[in-house]
Amino acid sequence: MYIVIIIIAFAILISIAAGCFLMAFVRKYQPFVDDIDAPENEFLKDYYDIVKDGMKYIETAEHKWVRTKSFDGLCLAARYYPKENSDTTVILFHGYRSSAKRDFSCAVKMYSDLGLNVLLVDQRSHGKSEGKLICFGVKERRDVLSWIDFVLKNYGEQTKIFLGGMSMGATTVLLSAGLNLPKNVKGIIADCGFTSPVEIIAKVAKQHFRVKGYVLIPIMSLFCRIFGHFGIYGISTVDALKKSNVPVLLFHGESDDFVPVEMSRKNYESAACEKEIHTVPNASHGFSYFLDTKGVISKVNSFVNRNK
Repeated sequence: MYIVIIIIAFAILISIAAGCFLMAFVRKYQPFVDDIDAPENEFLKDYYDIVKDGMKYIETAEHKWVRTKSFDGLCLAARYYPKENSDTTVILFHGYRSSAKRDFSCAVKMYSDLGLNVLLVDQRSHGKSEGKLICFGVKERRDVLSWIDFVLKNYGEQTKIFLGGMSMGATTVLLSAGLNLPKNVKGIIADCGFTSPVEIIAKVAKQHFRVKGYVLIPIMSLFCRIFGHFGIYGISTVDALKKSNVPVLLFHGESDDFVPVEMSRKNYESAACEKEIHTVPNASHGFSYFLDTKGVISKVNSFVNRNK
C-alpha cells in the first residue's frame, strides 16, 4: 500500500514538474510582444508614446537583417544599425519571452546618438532566431560569443564592442563575462538581470504559483538535460563576475518585484572588474530608463566614453 502511495505521489510530482518545464522553458508564439496596442502591453501605457516612437525608429532607421550560426547549429538573427565612421558596436540582448523591439525601443536610438553601431539580437527561441527551448542564459551566454565573432569578421577585427542586456538578456551578457571574452569587448551594460536560473525559477514559483521551486527544480533540470542538453545548476552571474576584468555598469529598479534589486547588488559586490551600479527609486522591472531618463543616458554615455 505504501509503495503504491509513493508511486502515485512521485508520478504527481513528475507531472507538475513537467508542466512547469513546459511553461518555463518551451518556446511559445507571442506576436503581441511587438504590438504596443496589444492588451498584453497595457503595463507600458504610461509610456505609450515613448515606446511607440522607439519601435517606429527601430523599424524605419537604416538597418539590415543579419544571421549567424550558434555553437549548436541554430540560425540566429539580428538587426544591424550602422553608424557612419563608427568603430564601436553595441550588441543588445532582450529578455525572457520578450523581444528586442520592445525591450530596446528606447535604447537603439540612444546608442546611435552616442555614435555606436547597434546589433539588435533576437535571442535563441525568440523572434526570427531558431530554437525550441529558452535556456535562461545557459546556452545564450555562448551565443554572445557567436555574435562577437560575427561582428569582428564582418565589421573589422579592431571593432570595439559593448554588450548590453535587459532582464534575461542582462543575465546572458553577465554570464558571458566568465567565458574569457576577447579584448575587443570594452564593457557590459546590464539592466535588471537575475543571478542564476535556479534562483529566479525558485523565486517566481514561490511568488506566483506558491510552489516550492527547490522541490521541482531538480526534475526540471533533468528535463533540460534530456531535451536540451544543458543544465541549470552551477550557473551564476556572481561567479562569472568574480573572474571577469571587463568593466560593468548595472541598472536596476528599486521597486522591481520580478527580479529583486538585491540580485544586481550581489553582482556588484562580487565583480572583480571596474564596476558601477545605478538603482532607480520606484522603478519596476525594466523601467529605470522611463523614471530616470537623463540619469540613465548620462551613466551610459560616461561609461561608454570612458571605456571605448
